[in-house]
Amino acid sequence: MSNTPAQVISKQFQNAQGSSTHAASKKMMRLLAAPLLSQMGLTRDVTAPVQFLDNACGTGVMTQEMQVILSRDVLEKSEFVCTDSSAAMIDAVKGRIGTEGWVNVLARVADAMDTGLPESAYSHVAVGLGLHLIPRPDDVLKDCQRVLKDGGIFGATTFPTRNRDIFWGPDIRAAFDSMPFKAPYPEDFPVQTHSSGKWYDEDWVAGHMKEKGFKDVRVTVNPGKYFVENVQEFVDFFGGMIAFLVNAWWSEELKRQHGVEEVKGLVRDFLEKKYGDEGWEITWEVISVTGRVEK
Repeated sequence: MSNTPAQVISKQFQNAQGSSTHAASKKMMRLLAAPLLSQMGLTRDVTAPVQFLDNACGTGVMTQEMQVILSRDVLEKSEFVCTDSSAAMIDAVKGRIGTEGWVNVLARVADAMDTGLPESAYSHVAVGLGLHLIPRPDDVLKDCQRVLKDGGIFGATTFPTRNRDIFWGPDIRAAFDSMPFKAPYPEDFPVQTHSSGKWYDEDWVAGHMKEKGFKDVRVTVNPGKYFVENVQEFVDFFGGMIAFLVNAWWSEELKRQHGVEEVKGLVRDFLEKKYGDEGWEITWEVISVTGRVEK
């Protein structure tokens, strides 16, 4: 293994591109974001303008949903900022702002651990599926507290440990096991790529947020499901995870013998034998945590 899982996932995010990521955002990832936004009080009932920071935004899933949830009148009086350390992700968001007609949205490259954004400027800050991946999550919390207004709401999602036994895991593990060569798959797939805390443990998350000074901390575990239309959609949506497994756990020699595209093809072949032309349902759990800032 030439790179750590943290190094591999960081490199993939920096170089992420393609329409499949966009499609996953609109069809599947929105379902992972919805419970958090509701828990943050961001529903169709909102009538006051918001100043919303989509931090470590990826393809802008949180902002995408805000543009649907809020009325046009509220959108026109609100401010939305998308930040990510990946220039490729920000370019994708900028493209979406134009093609999808997002209202009052700005996108810029910024490190979630130190955004450089104005102090006390935002009513809401969301970090979707980031705190278990970003190397120094407590720095993220500190910066979010800094940029939130007094009374502002912070929200984040992470994955619990048991999520590795559902979602995309069983199908890809079975596909790896079926390959005509030894295809390494980690026995205990890490849902967290750093050693700072236990963001996969909802009880720990609740206690840690309180320790960091957040008020009215609420942590929920939300089940979700998505019907995968066909094998190609599965490979498109989770091809990044296949690449992650190969690049993080396979030797350089094995990667030379069997590249990522070949492995994706073998996964596709396995799933076509298993499901044929039919779709199937995948399920997951996501931890949603919210807290209020007092200044």
